[in-house]
Amino acid sequence: MSRDIDKNAKRGQQVESYGADYLNWKNWGNENFGKLRKTDNAYYKSEIHRIGRRLPNNLRVLEVGFGNGSFLKFSKTRGWDISGTEVNEELVKSAKKQGYSVFNSEDLSIFPENTFDLVAAFDVIEHIPQGDLGGFLLEVKRILKNNGHFIARFPNGDSPFGLPNQNGDVTHVTLLGSGKVKYFANKVGMELLFLGGQAEPIFGTNLVHFVHRLIAVPVKRIINVVIRNIFFPKTSVDFCSSNLTLIYKARKQAGRG
Repeated sequence: MSRDIDKNAKRGQQVESYGADYLNWKNWGNENFGKLRKTDNAYYKSEIHRIGRRLPNNLRVLEVGFGNGSFLKFSKTRGWDISGTEVNEELVKSAKKQGYSVFNSEDLSIFPENTFDLVAAFDVIEHIPQGDLGGFLLEVKRILKNNGHFIARFPNGDSPFGLPNQNGDVTHVTLLGSGKVKYFANKVGMELLFLGGQAEPIFGTNLVHFVHRLIAVPVKRIINVVIRNIFFPKTSVDFCSSNLTLIYKARKQAGRG
């Protein structure tokens, strides 16, 4: 009984931490919800391309922690059947006003197994306590179809360049590097299809991003090669990226989740 009380108290604290103050700090409001900037569109295209195959228009997708709705909008423009979850009721209301199928939920238990082709979590898993992360990933695997994919972006625990992102948000509790990503893939029985720095597309962005990345991206790649060869010769650490992206693939045995 006391464990249930403690768990409910923690859930209440979690919901409160993503309340009005948090939304104001993030500048997430009704007037900004569901906008897809040119640079965001190019970014999501680049990340999805890393899955390695052309995804059909009838894809069934879930975004965990949809935030201000830019990936919801991206998915909608591609014709995907997109759903989302959020712990903040105001964000859920904003999404429903725009016609999205969304749920005010802290977990994935509301979804049946083998439901989605793709589950996305951009800037989410760093909010999950490390002790709960394995359980969360098992739930992701449960609701994914066989050969479905999970894509996530999170602060880069392999580099000091990830620390401003990790420490710049009071709700971040877990720092992940490549070693932990590989550990959790093995723990939950999913294939690690991709792990690397977040996509930084040069083309298809606005002028400011185009000019900046035209210069910065080649410089970062050179620095990465030097850092790896000198300090991490047996790894694939992406030192210069502030965020990492992972893609897991759910391979399921017949008759098992």
